[in-house]
Amino acid sequence: MFKRQNDPGGPVGAIPEATKDALRSVLEPGERIVQVMAAVGCSLVLTDRHLILVRDGSSYRPRSGIQGWPLDRTLIVQTTPVRHGTGRIVIGHGGQTTSVFVSADDGAAANALLMETHRRIHAAG
Repeated sequence: MFKRQNDPGGPVGAIPEATKDALRSVLEPGERIVQVMAAVGCSLVLTDRHLILVRDGSSYRPRSGIQGWPLDRTLIVQTTPVRHGTGRIVIGHGGQTTSVFVSADDGAAANALLMETHRRIHAAG
């Protein structure tokens, strides 16, 4: 189930139920999910307005289980090189940084998510 959603351009319908439940509380009215990527211990969700991190067990982590960033030019999203089968997506905003670990097998999905995120950031102008 998770594997399908990591296919670049793959279906968004394969979002795990726990992630769907978490998103219901943070999505704005009319906000649309564009892309979802499973990472180690979490999912990254790109919407038409935000990049959202939903950690596994988010319902037990009220402060850090769900984090979101607006798609504007203050958002910095980049990858690190893969080492020992794992890479990272580093998200920076407002002087704070969050890291998400990604399996090397999901590198193509991570790159697709980053490319689409950057495209939307720069389109927002």
